[in-house]
Amino acid sequence: MASMRLLSSRLQALVQYGKWTESEVTDLFIALAKRHKDKTDHEFVVQMLKTLYQIEIHKIAKSELSIQSVENIDAQVNKIVKESKEKTLEEILREIREQENVDEKILKDVEDIVSHVDSWSRSNPRSLPTLTEKQWKDDKKLALCKLCEAVKNTTKWFPRLTQMVSWCILVLSGSSRLVQVGTGEGKSCIVAMFAAYSAITGGSVDIISSSPVLAERDSQEWRSFYQKLKVTVDVNSNKQKTKDLRKCYECQVVYGTTDCFAGDWLRHHFHRQNIMPGRKFQRVIADEVDSLMLDKGLQVVYLNTEMPTMQALTLILAEIWFVVNQLEHLDNGKTLGLVQPFSQLLSENLGADADLDELAGIVSVLQPDKDESSIPGFLKHINSKQQTWIENAIHAKSMTLGDEYVLHADGVVPVDYRSTGVVQNNMKWGDGLQQFLEMKHQTRLTDMNVITNFKSNIRLFKSYKSQVYGVTGTLGNQAELDMLQKLYPGMKTCNIPSFKKRKLYEKKGMVVTEEAEWIQTICAEVTDQLRSTVYRGARAALVICETINRAETIYTALQETIPMVKLKLYTNNNMDNSWVTSSKVEEGWVIIATNLAGRGTDLKICDEVNEAGGLFVVQTFLPLNVRVEQQAFGRTARQGSPGSAQLIMCSSHFSESLKCVMVLQTSPLFMILRCLSQINSTLGILDSVENEFVDALKAYRANPDNQTCEAVVRTTLVHLLVIEDSVGPTTLTKAKQARDTVVQIRLSGFLEKDIPKLNKKEELFSEYLKMLNRIYNQDQFANNREDIVSSLHECWGMWLLVKFDEDKPTESLQLQLKQDMEGALGNLKSNQSPSSMVYYYIRSGNRLRHQGRLAESIEMYTRATEDPCWGAIAFYNRAISTLAQKGNGYVARALADLEKAGKAVDSCMQQLNHIFTYVRISSKDPNRDDSLLQKQFKAKYLVQELLKANIEEAVKSLREAEDRGREVRTTEKHLLFLRLEFIILTRVSPMETARELHNLYSLGLDTVVSIDTGFSFAGLLTRLLRS
Repeated sequence: MASMRLLSSRLQALVQYGKWTESEVTDLFIALAKRHKDKTDHEFVVQMLKTLYQIEIHKIAKSELSIQSVENIDAQVNKIVKESKEKTLEEILREIREQENVDEKILKDVEDIVSHVDSWSRSNPRSLPTLTEKQWKDDKKLALCKLCEAVKNTTKWFPRLTQMVSWCILVLSGSSRLVQVGTGEGKSCIVAMFAAYSAITGGSVDIISSSPVLAERDSQEWRSFYQKLKVTVDVNSNKQKTKDLRKCYECQVVYGTTDCFAGDWLRHHFHRQNIMPGRKFQRVIADEVDSLMLDKGLQVVYLNTEMPTMQALTLILAEIWFVVNQLEHLDNGKTLGLVQPFSQLLSENLGADADLDELAGIVSVLQPDKDESSIPGFLKHINSKQQTWIENAIHAKSMTLGDEYVLHADGVVPVDYRSTGVVQNNMKWGDGLQQFLEMKHQTRLTDMNVITNFKSNIRLFKSYKSQVYGVTGTLGNQAELDMLQKLYPGMKTCNIPSFKKRKLYEKKGMVVTEEAEWIQTICAEVTDQLRSTVYRGARAALVICETINRAETIYTALQETIPMVKLKLYTNNNMDNSWVTSSKVEEGWVIIATNLAGRGTDLKICDEVNEAGGLFVVQTFLPLNVRVEQQAFGRTARQGSPGSAQLIMCSSHFSESLKCVMVLQTSPLFMILRCLSQINSTLGILDSVENEFVDALKAYRANPDNQTCEAVVRTTLVHLLVIEDSVGPTTLTKAKQARDTVVQIRLSGFLEKDIPKLNKKEELFSEYLKMLNRIYNQDQFANNREDIVSSLHECWGMWLLVKFDEDKPTESLQLQLKQDMEGALGNLKSNQSPSSMVYYYIRSGNRLRHQGRLAESIEMYTRATEDPCWGAIAFYNRAISTLAQKGNGYVARALADLEKAGKAVDSCMQQLNHIFTYVRISSKDPNRDDSLLQKQFKAKYLVQELLKANIEEAVKSLREAEDRGREVRTTEKHLLFLRLEFIILTRVSPMETARELHNLYSLGLDTVVSIDTGFSFAGLLTRLLRS
C-alpha cells in the first residue's frame, strides 16, 4: 500500500513540477502500465518509479515522448537522459527573438559572426596570426576567432555558442547593455572575452564583481588568457600600498569591487594620493550587475577622515546608552516590550526639543559635576542629531549578533545577510549605531565619524556614461528593470538562453507557523533527499539560511541524523572556505550556508549525485526579492545537470511590513479556498480518492486487457490529480506577492526620495572638490596647505551634517556652500579658525613651533586654550614653546601652563571613567574583566597617567629652577618615547598602548619634554632682587 502511495505521489509531481496535464500523466501511466504488465507488483512499482523519476528530474516534456510506442518508452526516456544535447544557434536566436524589443539587425549580425566562427572551429584550424588594431576593430569574425582561440589555448575548452552570442550582443550594442546569462553558463568567460576586446580596441576596462573573493578568483583564472592576448590585467581588492595601486591602475583591465573602485577614486581626488593618474572612467563591465545596481545601488563608499574633535562625542553617546538601558526598566519594575512605546517614553523624558544639557541631566547621578564634561564648541550646533542617536541606541538593543552583524578581530562588523551574506569587514554604521553596538558587546570603542567624502554606486556607474555593460544570472522583474532604465537612460537588456535545457524542478514550497516545526520540516526534507530509495541513489543538499544564527541552528539540528563528517558550514567569508569550490560535493553531504553560497558560488557535484537527481537546494526563508531566490536556486541544475529546489519558511520570521501587506492583500476568495482545503483534509477526501485509485490499479493489474478496468484507472487517476492540484493560492503564494509589493514600494522610495537626496549630496561634494582643486593649484597655500585642507575638510563635513537640507533646491545649497567655504578659507588665510572648532589652532601652533616661529605658535596655542576640550594639549604645547623661546619670566609662565595642563589631564581621566562606567554598568555582564573595552581603557588610563607623570616631573624641575634661579634646558622627544621603559614593563597591551599614543598624537600632542636645570648667575641675581 505504501509503495502505491509513493507511486501516486510521483504522478502528482509531474503535474505540480513537470508541467504535465492530468490527461497527459494518465496517458503516460497507462502506457507504462502496459509496458510492465508482466512484472510482479514490486518490480512493477520499482520500474514505474524509476521511469517517472527520470522524466521528472530531467524535465522531459510530453512532446518529447511517443507514448503510443509502449514497447520502447523506457528506451526513449533513457536516450533523452543520456544525450543532453546543446542548443543549436538557430534555437538560441529563436528564443531571443521571442523577447520584446529585439534589435533584428544585431541578431542578423550575431548569426553571421557566430555561424562563421562555429564553422571555423570545426575545420581543425591552424593558429591565427597576430591581428592589427584595425583588424580587431573592423573584422568582428576574425576578432571572435582570435578570442576563442585564446580561450581554447589557455583553458582547453572552446567557448559555447551562447557565450559567443553574448559577446556579439555586447560588442554590437555600442552602448550600455545588460545581459542575463544563467547561473553556471560561463559568465566569467564572456566578461573576459569582452574586456580583452575592449582593451585591445582602445581604452581601459574596469570589471566590477559583487565581492572581492569573486574579483580575485576571476582575475587569477583568466590571467593567462589576457597574457596570451598581450593585455595587462590586475585586481585592486587586495592592495593597500599606494605604489601597488598605482601599478594596478596602469593595467588595461582591472578587476575589483565597487568599494575598491570608488575608494581609490576618493584616495586620488580627495586625499590626493595620485594612485590612478591618467585613468578615466571609460568602460565598465559589472558581473552580477543586478546586485550592484539594485541591491547595493544606494551603498555609499567613504574614506575615514581623522577628525579628533569627534572624540568628545563618545561621552555623549555613552550617556545616551546608559539612559536607554536604564529606562528599559520602569520604576514599577516592569520591562518594556515593544520598541515603539519605549521610544516614546524616552522622547517624553528628554522632551521634543531637549538639548544635550537636558540629556546629561538624566544621568546626573553618575556625573554630578556637569562643568567637568568638556564638549567642543561646535557640538552646540548638532543637537538636531540627538533624536537620531537615541533611535539608534534603541535599534542597537534590538539587533542580534549573528544576524545583522558579527564580532570579528576587535570590533563589530556588519553582515549583508539580506542579499549576499558577505561579512563586510570595511564597513561601519553611521550616526552612533556602530558605537552603540560596540558598547553593547564591550569591544573597542571607535570614534564617530563625520563624513567628508563619498561616492555612491549609482554615481560610480554613471561616471562611465553610456559604456555600462553587465552580466548576471538574474535581471529581476519588470519593476526592477524599469528602475534600472530610469536610472541609466538608454540602457538595454537581453536574456541569453541556456546552452542546454535547464533541468531544475521546484518542489512545492511550505510555510509553517512555528520555528520548531520549521526546523523539523527542513531536517525531514533534507534527510529524505539524502536517503537512497528503490528508484534513485543518495543525493546531496545545500541549505541556505537567512542569518548565521539560523544556519547554526539548522547545523546543530541536523547533527542528530547526519554524520558530522558530511555536514559542512559555510557562513563567514573571513574563514578559509576553499573547500567550497575545490572539493566535489559527494553523496550524503549537506552544506548549511547563508546567502554567501547563494551568488557566484560554483559547487562541483559528483556524478553519482547528478545521476540520483542532482543537488537539492532548500531556501529556508523568503528572499528579499525574486532575484535572490533565483540566485539560490541557481546553485543546482547547472550546465544541463538535474537538480531540485524547495522553499521552506517560517511565518514568524516574516518582517512586520510583509505581514501587514499579506493581511491587506488577503481576499475573501483566498480565505474560502483555504477553508475548503482544510475541509478536504479534515474529511479525508484526498485519502479516499487515493484509496480508490489503488483499488482500481489492483483490478487493472489483474486484468490488463480489460477496457473497463483501464477506464476506471484513468478516471480515478485524473480525479486524484485534479484534487491535489486544486487547492488554490497558498500562503507561500501570498507571501511572494506581498514580498513583490514591498519591493515595488521600496523601489518607488528609492526613485522618489533616496536617490534625489543622494544626488544632491554628491553635487555638493563635487562643488567642494572644485574648491579643493583651486587650493592645490595655488602657490599662496604652499606653506600651510596641509593645515588649511585638514581644517576645510572638517568644516565641510560639519556643514554637510548641520546645514544640508534635502528639501532645499540643489542650486541654493551650492550657493550657500560656496559662501560658507569661502568665508572659512578667508578665516584660514588670516590664521583664524574657520569655525568654533579650535583644533586648527593646535595644528597651526605645532607647525609654527617646528618652524621655529615660537611667538606665533604661542599665539595659536593661546587661542586654543579658550576651549576646555583642548586644555591639556594647548597648555602643554604652549609651555614647550615658552621654554624654547625663553625671555623674561619664561619659567614662571611655563610652570603655570603645565599646572593647568595637569588639571586638564585629571578632567580627561574623569571623563574616561564616566564613559567606562556608563558602558560597563549597562552591560548584561558588568563584572566582566577581560573585555576588549577594558583593555582599551586600561591603555587610555595608562597613557594619561604617563602624561600626568611627565607633567609633574616637569613642574618639579621648573619649581626647582625658579627657586634656585637656574636656567632650564629642555629635551624634546617624540610622543612615542613617553616613559617607554614603563610601558614595556606594564601588563597593558603594547598594541593598545600604541593605539592610544597615536590617538593622543592625532589630538595634537606630538612632542614631550624632559627638563634639566643648571646654575645661572643671572637667574640667582634676579631671584635675590625680587626678594
